[in-house]
Amino acid sequence: MTNPTPINETGTDTTTTTTAPNKGRRVSTIIGLIIAAVLVVAFIVFVTQNTEQVQIEFFGLNLDLAQGVALLLAAVVGFLIAVLGAGVLRLRSKVRRRRS
Repeated sequence: MTNPTPINETGTDTTTTTTAPNKGRRVSTIIGLIIAAVLVVAFIVFVTQNTEQVQIEFFGLNLDLAQGVALLLAAVVGFLIAVLGAGVLRLRSKVRRRRS
């Protein structure tokens, strides 16, 4: 005699199936981590090789920073502005779609 399949109140099968983890997802995660590690090492090398002090004047602020740090700071600010601008454009397109 075979065991009947367990069924819940809605009439659906309640047996669980186990699936192997998605290997492709794991590989892409590992590749992403390797790329991130290489970028971090490149940033560290960039900052340590560009240690000359530069004076930055911005809206009345006078800062003395290492050249590498100043350039990385400018890149981060530029990235944040780009992300913010992309978010605003995406929000505007969503609002337009909902209105029409």
